[in-house]
Parts: sequence; structure tokens; C-alpha cells
Amino acid sequence: MMFLIRAAFWLGVVSVFVPSNFAGDAFDLPISLADTHIDAEKPVSQFCEDNSALCDAGREAMRFGGFLTEMAADRIETALVEHEQTASKS
Repeated sequence: MMFLIRAAFWLGVVSVFVPSNFAGDAFDLPISLADTHIDAEKPVSQFCEDNSALCDAGREAMRFGGFLTEMAADRIETALVEHEQTASKS
């Protein structure tokens, strides 16, 4: 976990010092990306109608991921409070 935090920190530091034209000159795309529209709702809803068990499993996985995130945040908060309390006693 600490590795990911350090990696994100150093990527942020390096990105500050990278010149704006590092990748070269900008190029024109043949189509305007702002004008393109992809309607993803219909294919996803059709997929879920065809594969309801798979979509239900995905929803459960998202709920479980949210539960794990909340549990980790609670443990981190508890550890920080305990650390602050022991630091203030010293």
C-alpha cells in the first residue's frame, strides 16, 4: 500500500516538472471527439437483460468493495486517533 502512495506521489512530482510540449506538437484528429456520442446505456441494459446472473454478481461485488473500503477507512481512522492519543501522552 505504501508503495502505491509513494508511486503516486513521485508521479505527481515528475508531472509538475515535465514540459508542456514533451510529447511533441499537437496533432489534429480526423473527427472531433467532442461531437462523437456513444450510447452505452442501451448495450449495457441489453447485456444485463441477457446475462442477469452476471450483472447481479457485479452488483454484489460492488457492494462488497464498498464494504471493504468503509472498513479500511474505519481502521485507518482508528489507528490515527490511537496514534495521536499516544503521541499526546508522551
